[in-house]
Amino acid sequence: MPMDLARFKFGPDGKAALGEMDFGKDWPVVYLINNSRELYIGETCNASHRCAQHLNNPERRSLEHMSVLVDDQLNKSATLDIEQSLIQLCGADRKFRLQNKVAGQSSKHNYYQREMYVNKLPHIWQLLRDNDLAKSDYQELVNSDLFKYSPYISLNEEQRGISNEVLTLALRALISELKGELVPDEDRIFFVNGSAGTGKTILAINMMSTLAGLNRIGVDVSEDVSEFTDEELDIHTIRTLYNEFIGLKAEKTGSNPGDCTLDVALVVPMQSIRRTLRKVFGEIGNGLSASMVISPNDLKDRRFDMVLVDESHRLARRKNIPNYKSFDDVNRDLGLPEDGTQLDWALRQASCKVLFYDVAQSVKGSDIPAERFEEISKGANRYYLSMQMRCDAGDSYADYLRSIFDCDSDGYLSMSRYDFRSFDDVDEMVNAIKRLNSEIGLCRNVAGYSWPWSTKGKRKSEILESGMSDIHIGPYSYVWNMSNVEWILRDDSIDEIGCIHTTQGYDLNYVGVIFGEEIDYDESTNRIVIDRDRFHDRNVKNSTDDPTLRRYIINSYRTMMMRGIKGCYVYACNPGMASYLKRFTRPVN
Repeated sequence: MPMDLARFKFGPDGKAALGEMDFGKDWPVVYLINNSRELYIGETCNASHRCAQHLNNPERRSLEHMSVLVDDQLNKSATLDIEQSLIQLCGADRKFRLQNKVAGQSSKHNYYQREMYVNKLPHIWQLLRDNDLAKSDYQELVNSDLFKYSPYISLNEEQRGISNEVLTLALRALISELKGELVPDEDRIFFVNGSAGTGKTILAINMMSTLAGLNRIGVDVSEDVSEFTDEELDIHTIRTLYNEFIGLKAEKTGSNPGDCTLDVALVVPMQSIRRTLRKVFGEIGNGLSASMVISPNDLKDRRFDMVLVDESHRLARRKNIPNYKSFDDVNRDLGLPEDGTQLDWALRQASCKVLFYDVAQSVKGSDIPAERFEEISKGANRYYLSMQMRCDAGDSYADYLRSIFDCDSDGYLSMSRYDFRSFDDVDEMVNAIKRLNSEIGLCRNVAGYSWPWSTKGKRKSEILESGMSDIHIGPYSYVWNMSNVEWILRDDSIDEIGCIHTTQGYDLNYVGVIFGEEIDYDESTNRIVIDRDRFHDRNVKNSTDDPTLRRYIINSYRTMMMRGIKGCYVYACNPGMASYLKRFTRPVN
């Protein structure tokens, strides 16, 4: 039975026909039910019985067609995995409005021959396109921000456990507060620590989607829970607490419960990723809206029941910032002293705060020092994300990079599923990334800030017509990024070199990283060393001592090297650094 898509009328006749098919009973399948506007995706081991259940569901009654993905190689783990992938793909495709409320059951684990089933997805997607169930090109879709930041991405067990516990404890704290009970500050602060690629942003988006869904349709908690799984019981608890919160809020404000919601926002410090997430929230809908994604400055306008702060290590203090007046205005409006920070704004303006944090991604002098986060996290609820979700190399890659920059690596690590190479010629690397971009898209070259930004403020036409450039390495010349906002997503960015400020928070398929002249390896001391005079980001190095500057620069390189899903290419200007990196990477040839 080669993989195929069997089509049926969604109704009693279709159910009967399914019952006569070999795959209609006692065989794992993935199915799609649709009309011209809406789509539901599921998986089952009894398609005929599941069809009957859906026919009794009022929300499904408007659907007209049922398509069943059949394959004699499918198993239960594979159907769970494919179901989740199709929900995420179709949610980003936007041909239909999904009736699915969540991403499907959790199956984020390895299983026998998982790679084989993952490799079937492009073919499955083409089957859907051929049957008018999808519209977008597969590779373009998986590179899109709607796909990468979809609320339909299924959480792994680690993420799901954190989400359920944080939402449960936060709702209980809000309920106690409405009852007039004293709730300690530390019980209303939640720290989620995780290195680059562990899914902090995806977790934040999923939690926002959960809360938005509760606000949009309310919840019925009257169902029989006797046969619920542990996961279903966790969700039921959240729904029950939400209903209690809304009832108390309505009572306190004298409002109708139907007019009350949980006031929640996602605070995103970095302008570029904030704009991207606003687009995603606006297009996905289902209770999410662009207005839910706010800047730290927006906190001055209202108070929230809960805020989730993505990349909270990038919240700013009053140091090396572009606009001191607006910063001072917010502090004044909130009744804070002049040295108040954006972290203080979040603490002041929300009852419950969820802070997603990674000290290793602090890269600027304006970033709030780690000591301040440690201070407020004492006694608070702390969680740790450890599973690598971005890089195909898995969890070992982040630890490998850390050991390389700490100069205590045990030696070369072979990574069969990750392409980690060093180049002797920078232009060869730049062009290799360009070729990969033409093949699979979303590949970019980036560099440390070792060259002045001479073209800053110039129009692109002026730069191109005059042949201006910024980065000079041997006979080669390149231009820094001509846009600061959503640079990763622009097609013409492949002809430019990005910096840490254009890449942080984004995923790439491949990243090419140029190590500038400001960073080197000293073999005599076995230490990474920094040359302040060859570093040209004034906003980072002004009023920053040498040890702190060294930490920011190393954090920037490590963060850029974590951007690539499939691979990372490196080139170093300084011979010492180039020789050192070759110990840990595959050569080009």
